[in-house]
Amino acid sequence: MLPWQRLIFIFCGIFGCVAVMLSALGAHLPDQAFITGGRAMLSRGVEMLMWHVLALLALGASGMAVLRWVALPMALGTLLFTLPVASLALKGPNVAFLAPFGGTLTMLAWLSLAVLACFVHRFRRAVK
Repeated sequence: MLPWQRLIFIFCGIFGCVAVMLSALGAHLPDQAFITGGRAMLSRGVEMLMWHVLALLALGASGMAVLRWVALPMALGTLLFTLPVASLALKGPNVAFLAPFGGTLTMLAWLSLAVLACFVHRFRRAVK
């Protein structure tokens, strides 16, 4: 396992654990623990977190080293996006300024995956 894959799998493990924890909080905390609409906001944040865990698992398991340029920004973007969402929903510290950076980084990671898919044949030839 390459170091970038190990790092991605560490992110996956932590993100998966946090998603389960936040989901449990969303299900069991009383309404006053949330801002107005916060329970639904938290639920959407958890959903986004889990979908990105699955995407990161697939990228890490692919074994294609070039995908580290997708996986690492995606992991950081996911963190920078979901952290403010959960914090806001649960009346935590206001770190909402991070969400646009995280969202942009995550979108750029997805777009870079599309670009890499267009040119994957070039990368495979370069490796051989």
